[in-house]
Amino acid sequence: MNLPKLFLVDLRTNKDVPSVCSRLTNSCVINILNKLDNFYDQLEYSSPDVICFDFDYPDKKSLSMLEKTRYNFPSIPVLMVTQYHDEQLAVWALRARVWDYFAQPVQTEEILSSINTLSSLRNLRPGENSPRKILKPAQVNNIKIKAKFNRNLKNHSFNVIKYVENHYHEKIYISELAKQCQISIYQFSRVFKREKGITFRDYLIKYRLNKACELLQESILLVGDVGFAVGFSDHSYFTRVFKQHVGVSPSDYRLDKN
Repeated sequence: MNLPKLFLVDLRTNKDVPSVCSRLTNSCVINILNKLDNFYDQLEYSSPDVICFDFDYPDKKSLSMLEKTRYNFPSIPVLMVTQYHDEQLAVWALRARVWDYFAQPVQTEEILSSINTLSSLRNLRPGENSPRKILKPAQVNNIKIKAKFNRNLKNHSFNVIKYVENHYHEKIYISELAKQCQISIYQFSRVFKREKGITFRDYLIKYRLNKACELLQESILLVGDVGFAVGFSDHSYFTRVFKQHVGVSPSDYRLDKN
């Protein structure tokens, strides 16, 4: 069994303590880059399965490099590990299409689990003797759903909950989830409500609104940006749903909590 290839971009200012990713030498083939000189040349040469940017206190230059890497190498998933963490940075990472965002302290097992999943997806072959197929981002997202869900949703709603936690900021369609579970929309909805006591749509709205409340209290994002960050593409709809469920508008909620 081939070990996954990790390209570790260690951009921490304090390197007295080894990067958490560097502890994966027994589980990954790691190529470590400590500065941005010849970045793209080294990245192309190593041909990694996964890229991991490790920061303690990221600056504009290093974050810009991560964003450019996502743009120039869209088929290679990017992980982000950071010592400094706030909601604005997390939202930025989501918008930059970072696959997984880890805030320290984080266990190496969590990062390894993500690396193994991504590596297996990138190495999927359409046929036993077929050449390696590099997956486009949209394809990777679809396959990830298949990997997380079993054929029958019964007793596996935990997987659905985890999916919501990772993708609540994106469009989520019940029809797509049901399709990947290989059950009907009716079966999906009925089983989810039986197990969780709430419809999937209501659960998703409730989860997004809870995240919105957190951002309104803890970040300086504009109200419209808060709605976008938690999966509402329409500002007026976000405001209406928020007031319906919380009792006040997002702006009034922020004023009341602060």
